Amino acid sequence: MTNLSLYQTAPPGFELSTDERAFLWQQVLNHSINGLVGLVAVREGASPDGPIVNFQYRFANNTALRDTLGNNHEESADITGRLLTDFFPTVRETKLWQTYIKVIETNEAQRVEQTYKVGDHDVWIVQSAAPFGHDGLLLSYSETSDLHHAARRLARQTTLLNGVLNSSPNSIVVFEAVRDDQHNLLNFCIALTNQQFERLISQTPMHFTGLLLTDIYPVKPEWMEQLRHMLDTGDAICFEEYAPSLDRWFNVTLNHLNDGFVATIQDVTEAKQLQQQLEATVQELHRSNHNLEQFAYVASHDLQEPLRKIVSFGDVLNDQFTEELSAAATDLIQRMQVSAGRMRSLVQDLLTFSRLSGDAKTFSPVDLNKLIDLVADDLELTIYDRKAQLTVDPLPMVQGDVALLRQLFQNLLSNALKFQQIDSAGTPIPPQVRISGYVATESDLPATLLDGPSAEGRFAVLTVADNGIGFDERYLDKIFTIFQQLHGRMQYDGTGMGLAICRKVADIHGGYITASSQEGNGAIFRVFLPRA
Repeated sequence: MTNLSLYQTAPPGFELSTDERAFLWQQVLNHSINGLVGLVAVREGASPDGPIVNFQYRFANNTALRDTLGNNHEESADITGRLLTDFFPTVRETKLWQTYIKVIETNEAQRVEQTYKVGDHDVWIVQSAAPFGHDGLLLSYSETSDLHHAARRLARQTTLLNGVLNSSPNSIVVFEAVRDDQHNLLNFCIALTNQQFERLISQTPMHFTGLLLTDIYPVKPEWMEQLRHMLDTGDAICFEEYAPSLDRWFNVTLNHLNDGFVATIQDVTEAKQLQQQLEATVQELHRSNHNLEQFAYVASHDLQEPLRKIVSFGDVLNDQFTEELSAAATDLIQRMQVSAGRMRSLVQDLLTFSRLSGDAKTFSPVDLNKLIDLVADDLELTIYDRKAQLTVDPLPMVQGDVALLRQLFQNLLSNALKFQQIDSAGTPIPPQVRISGYVATESDLPATLLDGPSAEGRFAVLTVADNGIGFDERYLDKIFTIFQQLHGRMQYDGTGMGLAICRKVADIHGGYITASSQEGNGAIFRVFLPRA
């Protein structure tokens, strides 16, 4: 029986006539998507045992005709009786030829894959050669170029994906859901890990093959419920985790992927340690500041009593023993009284400075127009005595503490009135002070207020300008430091605390204070405060 017996023998109960078998065979040839070719060996000298020198076509279906003759071949074309070398003259030099010979000699089917170029494109063909009758071959072949191209693309994508995964500084693990026959979630299985995770755990990739989530992490029932919820909703899960075995802190993010999730594990141990150190430092600073504030308050408060006694005893000496004191003794007592008075002012200012505090949670909108009126009322006598001219433009609302802001503007206005110019005749020049304000743009703001969200329109700028003696801007930072004075105490009284208080009030409000000036040309103080 020949290999055509497949088509000559019908299934039981299903008999085909000769015409039906021929028609079936013709349909198989004409409509197969694979190329089908029948060849018979041509032997040297037509001897039954002679070497095979060629193959002759017995039949070819439409797919094979198209591949052999080209897409423009005529439908009636027939290559029956033609030789294989007529169309493929170099076939004897290929491994196909050796395959065909082997099939004839062994009477066993062979499968071979070959590739060749058509223009600039690589073409892959998978061909099956089976024995067919006496000295015959039945060739069936198909082009697998698309599969090869897809496999190459997949390989490139896989390489790219692995490169991305392994270049990540974070550990990445992909888990797939493990379900029972009823599709109930049982567990998760590791499907992929990157090199960073493998280095973190100090294991090879093969170690993780087939591992379940519960093998590497103690999953509580409520955790499994959260993972199930993530699969249902797609909501990511983020948490911070400390691994005692590794002595490391991690930020873990779980993102839904197909029927599973991707775990991204970021090592934040150094950041966590820095945060803990910072928190400890901040707590220590809070304790230190609290102790300093208590010390300053107690010291300032306790100094009041001996100073009061010194002043009182000096007054007694002046009142009751004036006639008994020499001029030198009276001068010394007066000097002592002046020093004690200055010490009392210094202690009171230090006490005020140590008490300055505020909480943004308790801040409220403050009408600066009304506040400046109150400050002007407090300084009414000084303004009158110095024949000062005070001009106040409409001011914006700010957010803050009324009492603290009142101290700030009282100190600024007091300074503007205190440091008067003297003309050539030695006559004080009446102070001219102008207070104005506007909404700050980002270009107005100092660098310290530009951090974080856009500061556009968030701050108001309040200016206090005077025609006083001014100062050298080289000492700008110095004037805002406690106990610092640029001018002698014989010329101007004061303790050097006023502008330090102004800076602390501005800091409490999350604002800023600065100044610009030239000696002999007045000064302009600018205060940046958050708007209401």
